Amino acid sequence: MKNKFKIIILIFVLLLQFCCTKEENSVPSDGKPYYKFTQDERNKLISQLNVNNEIIYKNQDNTLLKFKIYSSKIEKKSETSNGFLGYSSTYFHYDEQKVMMFIEGTSLNSEINILKYPVGSNYGTQFPIVGTTKFYGYFTFPLWNGYYENDTYNKFISIDFNIPTTTMTFNGKTYNKVLVLNSDKTVILEPTNVYPLNVNMIYYDYNFGIIGFDDLNGKIWRIQ
Repeated sequence: MKNKFKIIILIFVLLLQFCCTKEENSVPSDGKPYYKFTQDERNKLISQLNVNNEIIYKNQDNTLLKFKIYSSKIEKKSETSNGFLGYSSTYFHYDEQKVMMFIEGTSLNSEINILKYPVGSNYGTQFPIVGTTKFYGYFTFPLWNGYYENDTYNKFISIDFNIPTTTMTFNGKTYNKVLVLNSDKTVILEPTNVYPLNVNMIYYDYNFGIIGFDDLNGKIWRIQ
């Protein structure tokens, strides 16, 4: 009787493992590849950023800078082509987190994107897809004095989940997964603007996003 009971338990455990594996590696009904966040990758996504929330930063002079979130999603996306006569073709599916916000009272936008994507894929010309599946992210920050390649208006900032993180504590809260991003530039871009591009240091936490930044005028801004 004991042996029979053990066999039943073993079968149940095997079925449970099979179901979990099937869910993790599930293929959509259209048969296209689906690059899905693993649980470890989900642990590196931003939490608690909801639509209409305000993110407030304050410097040592008690000046406030307020960002308002107008879109915040974690969803399955599809890579498609626009075909002849409006017909489209789907190459694959992937997971993405996207947060979009703006500085209140301005048209200055910031956007955070985190993806699971086949980088270097030749999906437009060959099947099966050949590429390196990568979990990566990037964001833009409207006051950043750095720029991507030679375009001073391109505020593309990479999030490299493979480099070491540090810990920061302020306002009674500790952030344990902080990336320190330095533009390595000392020039203030567009200095006559109401909001000059003078931020040269950004502190990005995996789970909270941009928690602070420093500018070339000596102002230290921290999330409240």
